[in-house]
Amino acid sequence: MKQHYIPRCYLKRFSKNEKSIYTYDKVHCKSYNSSLMAVCCKDDLYTLSKEYVMENNDKGESIIHKLSIETDHFANTVEPLYAQLLNQIDEIKSEWMSGKDHYRLQFIEKRELALHIVTQYFRLPQIGDVIVNDSLRMEKASIDMIKEFMACQMGNSEFRDLDVGISCEKAALHANQSFLDGDFLMEFADTIANNIFVFWVSNEKDFYTSDFPIVVSPHVQNVRPMYMGLAQYGGELTFPLSPGIALSIFDRAYFQDKISMDGSFIVASDKEIRRFNYLRYMYATQHVFSFNNDFKIISLIYNIEGRHPFLQPNYKTQIISGLGKY
Repeated sequence: MKQHYIPRCYLKRFSKNEKSIYTYDKVHCKSYNSSLMAVCCKDDLYTLSKEYVMENNDKGESIIHKLSIETDHFANTVEPLYAQLLNQIDEIKSEWMSGKDHYRLQFIEKRELALHIVTQYFRLPQIGDVIVNDSLRMEKASIDMIKEFMACQMGNSEFRDLDVGISCEKAALHANQSFLDGDFLMEFADTIANNIFVFWVSNEKDFYTSDFPIVVSPHVQNVRPMYMGLAQYGGELTFPLSPGIALSIFDRAYFQDKISMDGSFIVASDKEIRRFNYLRYMYATQHVFSFNNDFKIISLIYNIEGRHPFLQPNYKTQIISGLGKY
């Protein structure tokens, strides 16, 4: 069953008819008009196994079913609020552009937007793989430490050779350690909301989005990627909210010169639009989307380089247990 990791309520904003979307495919090196149902989705990304559902319902916890994550959490709770917030930002942008009173998002509104950004980030399959992989490596490190302890305590080296299997319910582990952990999300959102939000406007609706739409540009090299890089020192988080609005979130500690811009809607220059679109293209795993079906920048780079770049954040942590690195 196909399940979206970029919600359709977001993708529809980049569609002219809310059914299809102009797409550039980096893998197949061509552009086409794709159904919204065919992009940014993956088979059974959130589906829980029958065994997991039965076990957790038997324990007397809240009743779940195999599609609880997709329907109960995302479709019925998160995405309607996300769509509503994006529409409110559209209205604020229109007031700025028409010269009316300039309303700036308050902290609580910035935090709400940050919550949706973080949730979107953690929904990405690549980030889910990192979360699951880190968890399994930590569990393996813990098991090896226990085996070493037992071998020393019992004076029996055979404990070190015990084959202890590790398994998990991937969808549940991904969800419970990221977008279903309210405290975890709020910690990220609070930190991001304290930074500087600048909304760039394209009157021609030129901003791309992609299947990996949230990108952090480091303006200071070799710094610790705090909050998976989303709030690192000298970082600029960029995220297109629609073909007409793109958001930059600047680290407040480094970008002191941009504090007066916090909450502003600013008409983006052609250079700024190209920069945003370049980042979406570079980090897209396969698909880039354009409201105007304009992929000239992609064609230009491909014609020069003869290939498409596939950049990705490197957030793989090194786990050290005392017995080795995992």
